[in-house]
This record gives sequence, C-alpha cells and structure tokens, in this order.
Amino acid sequence: MALKRKRAGGAKKAGKSGGDAATAAGRRSRQDALAEAEGDVASDAEDSDMEGAGKQDEEEDEFFETPDEKRVRLAKEYLGQLGDGKAPQQIQEQLAKDVEEQDRKNRIQVEDLSLGEQRFLKGHKMATTCVCLSSDEGTMYTGGKDCAIIRWDVETGKKDVFPGGRNRFDCGGHFEKVLSICVLEQRGLLISAGVDRVVRLWDPRAAARSSCIGKMNGHTNAITAVIPEVGGDQLYSASLDKSLKIWDLASRRCTETLLGHVSGVSSLDIFGKGRPLSGGADKTVRHWKVDKDTHLMFTRHTYAVDAVCVADQDRFVSGSQDGSLMLWSTASKKPLATTSLGGDGKWVSALAAIKQGNVFFSGSVDGTLSTWRFGRSAGEEEKKGLKLSEAAEPVIAPGCINDIAVGKRIVAFALGKGHKIG
Repeated sequence: MALKRKRAGGAKKAGKSGGDAATAAGRRSRQDALAEAEGDVASDAEDSDMEGAGKQDEEEDEFFETPDEKRVRLAKEYLGQLGDGKAPQQIQEQLAKDVEEQDRKNRIQVEDLSLGEQRFLKGHKMATTCVCLSSDEGTMYTGGKDCAIIRWDVETGKKDVFPGGRNRFDCGGHFEKVLSICVLEQRGLLISAGVDRVVRLWDPRAAARSSCIGKMNGHTNAITAVIPEVGGDQLYSASLDKSLKIWDLASRRCTETLLGHVSGVSSLDIFGKGRPLSGGADKTVRHWKVDKDTHLMFTRHTYAVDAVCVADQDRFVSGSQDGSLMLWSTASKKPLATTSLGGDGKWVSALAAIKQGNVFFSGSVDGTLSTWRFGRSAGEEEKKGLKLSEAAEPVIAPGCINDIAVGKRIVAFALGKGHKIG
C-alpha cells in the first residue's frame, strides 16, 4: 500500500509537466497498469511480512509476560474453548468436573512407608513447642517455652539461637512462651507467635542473636498458631481470644478478623487461598471461606480439638483430647472415617500430613508418633467408605509431641516434658 501511494504521487507530478495529451494518457495508463500489477504483488508480500511480524510480536509478548499475565491468558483460552456453544450451567458443571479430575491426578498414593533412625537435637532450656522445615529440608526452626527460637542445621546439628527471655521486654524477641513458627521463603521471613500476643518477623538468614525485624499486634490473648497463605502475601493467625486474623505482610497490618469460635482457637492449617481450617476448645472444626464471608462447621467431636491438618484440596483430619481422630471431606458433615488412639493419656496433641497424599502423622501427649493411611482395602466396595489404618510402626519418644513438620525426606517433631499450652 505504501508503494501505491508513492507511484500515485509520481503520476500526478508528470501530468503537471505538460506534453502530448494522448502520449501522456497512454504513458499514464501503462504506468497505472504497471503500478497496479506491482502493487498487487508487493501488497501480497507485505501482507505476508506483516503476518510474520504479527506472529513474532505475539511470541515476544508471551516471552515477556509475567506469570500472572500468563495465567490470565491461559485461563481465557481455556474458558473460550470450554464455553463454545454451551450454556452457563453446563460450563459450571464442566469446570467442577475438571477440578475434581485434576485433584485426583495430583493425589499421591503412598503404599510403602517406613520411618528410619531417630535423631534427637537438644537446645531449648525448656519444652520445645513448635517446629518447621525449610523447603530443601536443610534447615529446621524451633520455638520453645524458654521464649527462644533456634535455627538448626539438619545435617550437622549446629544451632543458632535468636533472642528471647521471660519478661525481658527489651530482648529483641519473645518475652513469653513461643507457641508457633513458620518460614516464608518467598519473602525471606521467619514468623513466630506465642503467649506474648505478638506476631514477630525475623530474617531467617541473620546471624545468631539478631533481633526480630518487625512485629504485628492485634490479638488480645495468646496466639496458638500462624500459617502463611499460598503465594506468601498474607498470614493467618489463631488465638485463645476466639478469633482468627488475616495479616497483610506488605503493610504488616491486620486486614480482617474471622469470628465464629465460641472458645479459644488452638490449631490452624490452610487448604489454599482464602481457605483456612481451624479447631478449638469449643469442640468444633471450621472450614472458612474468606471471600464469601462464611464458614462450614463440623461438630462430631465431644472434646476440645487440639490439632487439625489438611491432606488435599477436599479432605482434612482433626484430633481431640479424648484421642479420637476423624477424617473429613468438605462435602459432608459426617466424617469419612474415624479411629481412636485408645486409652487414657492418648490425647492428640499434633497432626501433619503428606500434602496431596493419603498418609498423615499424629502425635500424642504420651510421646507416641503414629503414622496413618486412609483408603479402601482391596476388594472393598466404594459404598463402604474409607478406613484409617496404621501405615508404619509407631515411634515412642520420651515426652509430649507438641508439633510435627513433614518434608519429603524428614519428619520432625517438637518434643517437651509437657503440653505446649500447659
């Protein structure tokens, strides 16, 4: 098209110079014909070049797009394919089926499991109350009733102690018992909380004796659990003040308070974005839907629920002070399976699961670490439901298991002479 404009300009200029009219007309006709012919050929070539350039631009756009932009683009493409000639209700049903199918594909079926040799690392002056692992399982963090936080090298057992001391308000750390700890590697943060009602932020790579780098206040009673949201933008905390709080880690402020428990909240885990799971002294387990400002309540326990853990996108486990363990689905008010540790003193004090798997671990106040598998026995009909069975020999430790952290190669537990809240 640009070439045509150039040729047309040249013909107009020649007409102004005068000369024989017929010759000029014939010359213009021939030039117009040539221009048209050449223009057509050039136009086709140009269209091809522009098409190639357009594809190149698209490839460059895809190369430079952010992960969020890529997810949006792929979602639009998927919805475009899904919605071709279908009613909204059909699209919704298909989406639900696709999500369910993807969850099934992502589930891990653990068939052969054994626990190796035990190692005990001693560092806290009083009972250890909480534990977490780094993603590479090379570093472990623990908190204790001595108000201190310890960073461990898992391979060598070397430890670095972060400050803390009972009623030492200017120590740079906790001045009461530490009850929960988690590491958020996306933001380079170690997060802890406890009886002093303060959520503290630490640099996990800092030298020993380094003070916390930030703190968040808002709870009016002891904070029993903290857990980061998937993605690392928000943090959830549970407290004996009967509430859960959501914290924005960028502004370091509380953005929302979740109310519903009628007694202290003692345990916390999370399904995914905006979907925390909590258990409390009111004998209930609650699955929260933050975006919809509602929650589901599960009420089959007859004693306080001291531990909860998420297994996959649909199923979770709860344990109570009478030793009962219940496997749940968010789609049912009745437990899918139940079992009991049995006998007095078999209080369930900690739970942790292999994510997206069919195995979880329970700890009790008598120091027993049990491994459980849920599933159906060979030849059983689906209508008979799931069963909980022991997946490995129990481990007996000298004390109370207050917390459990599960990695790909390591199971770590916090061990103390007494329960963490006692």
